[in-house]
Amino acid sequence: MRVSELSQRSGVSIASIKYYLREGLLVGGAQTATNQAVYSEHHVRRLRLIRSLIDIGGLSISHVRATLAAVEDDSTSIHDAFGAVMHGLDQLPDEDEPVEVKTAYGEVQTWLADRDWNIEPNAPAPHRLAELVATLRRFDFPIMLTDFDAAADTVERTAKAQVEYARAMPDRTAAVETMLLGTVILERALAEIRRLALEAASFRIDRDK
Repeated sequence: MRVSELSQRSGVSIASIKYYLREGLLVGGAQTATNQAVYSEHHVRRLRLIRSLIDIGGLSISHVRATLAAVEDDSTSIHDAFGAVMHGLDQLPDEDEPVEVKTAYGEVQTWLADRDWNIEPNAPAPHRLAELVATLRRFDFPIMLTDFDAAADTVERTAKAQVEYARAMPDRTAAVETMLLGTVILERALAEIRRLALEAASFRIDRDK
């Protein structure tokens, strides 16, 4: 297919396709003439993954490049490829974290060890969880990491199913795309469900007074 059809099939503008080609995110098509090339279904899939990483995952071009490198490197395990996506969704904080955040981070690490959750040292998520816990405590919420145990048990079951589903995809690109979409969309869905639950709980308390 020519670049115009590739744009139609992928939903990505021709200008963006040319930009991704220049940035090395997309491999060029087979040259048929000067300034002309044909593209395959692989390019359609790659463009959809790039757009998913940018639009849904919110990744920068540099993070997309690193993630795609992990996807393509067959010497990188699928677990590490998933990690490249997960870690790319956020950034490590500055080294000068407040004392209360550092304290909460130590608690997070103990909690993860108690749950036997093996998390890479450079993962941003434990730091973000520590920041959230510290913020709640700053507003006098009596929160402990063990308060998340019930939610963590539920999430662990759904996470296992999600990873197994992603790993069953026919190729690495599809697996990573599935992992990304499942992660971001499910996180948003769970956040909305919690908001609905809060409103429902408030209504019932008012009703039962």
